[in-house]
Amino acid sequence: MHFNRKKVSQLKITPRGGKKKKKIVKDTKLKIRPVVKSKKKKKKLKITSNALNLSKVNDKSKYKSLSEWNNLLKGHTVFILGNAPSISKQKLELLNPYFTIGVNRIFYIYSPTILIWQDIQIWKTENKDVVKQKSIRICSKVSDPKKLFLNFVVKEGKSKFGKNSKILHGMGNTTSLAAQVAINLGCSNIVLLGTDCKYGRGKKTDFYGRNKDHKPYTLEMCRDAMKWLKNNCPVPIYNCSSNKLWPKEKLSDVINRIRPIKMNKKIYMEIFKK
Repeated sequence: MHFNRKKVSQLKITPRGGKKKKKIVKDTKLKIRPVVKSKKKKKKLKITSNALNLSKVNDKSKYKSLSEWNNLLKGHTVFILGNAPSISKQKLELLNPYFTIGVNRIFYIYSPTILIWQDIQIWKTENKDVVKQKSIRICSKVSDPKKLFLNFVVKEGKSKFGKNSKILHGMGNTTSLAAQVAINLGCSNIVLLGTDCKYGRGKKTDFYGRNKDHKPYTLEMCRDAMKWLKNNCPVPIYNCSSNKLWPKEKLSDVINRIRPIKMNKKIYMEIFKK
């Protein structure tokens, strides 16, 4: 008998009386799990900057040059707002329908039609607030280092009324400069508020407290400027301030008596646009 060798090689031989044992083969390969990064929300960095946003300041491009302001408001009354302590007691909301020129830091309590200043310190200490104002901003050329606003030049010497609001006269008191602008605009009445030319209680120089830039001669220059205004102003002046150069009157009484032309601030500002 011949064996088929191929078939014999395929025979499975198991131990007697037992089942075939399965060999357990251990997997020696390391199972490397992928590293999963925890999804933490990244905190957004808050970037703060002290830089001024000057992109929206366009007074020079929006409004007529000061040399073109003559008689724009002929027949209107102007309310000039100084910074003396007495102005804090006024009901300034009564002025909303009328034309106003505010001096220096008046924006702490009221937003006038026109804001005027001549001292560089206003820019140095209040530039952020000045930039945000919704008023027409006019100032001396030397007080506008960024060249953003409408500029005038202040001539040294005595105060006087000129014919061009781009050239004003008499340093030392901004209220007198505001009056010059008002006369060039053709205003028929001037109402003064907050031009006391004296300190308030606790030696307050201004309605907001003590102005560190006040000098010993500041009040004297104020008095001299108001005397000049009283003696030279070509239109009637009504005084709602605590000075003794004019009789003091109540603001509401003055308004009822002279009955100024009523317009709101937005309409007034349109008159000055190019």
